[in-house]
Amino acid sequence: MVVSIDFHGTQRSLTRTHSIHMPITETSKVMDALEYVRRQYPGLTLDERTVLVTVNHQLVPHHQALRPNDKIAFLPPIGGG
Repeated sequence: MVVSIDFHGTQRSLTRTHSIHMPITETSKVMDALEYVRRQYPGLTLDERTVLVTVNHQLVPHHQALRPNDKIAFLPPIGGG
């Protein structure tokens, strides 16, 4: 069982790929995906306090359970005025 983690913008530049696959278990959660990416790409900053996460294009909390073939993306904080 795997999920796909997509990278966009600066994340894609730093990882030099548009996506990776992560193996999951029946108890895997979004937070596990954050940790997995941090281990794979230590230079990529993903702060769980500020990063928004989508699973299958829907915003989800970090405790959201993952299912096989889910598509995950990490959105940086958005600023403006």
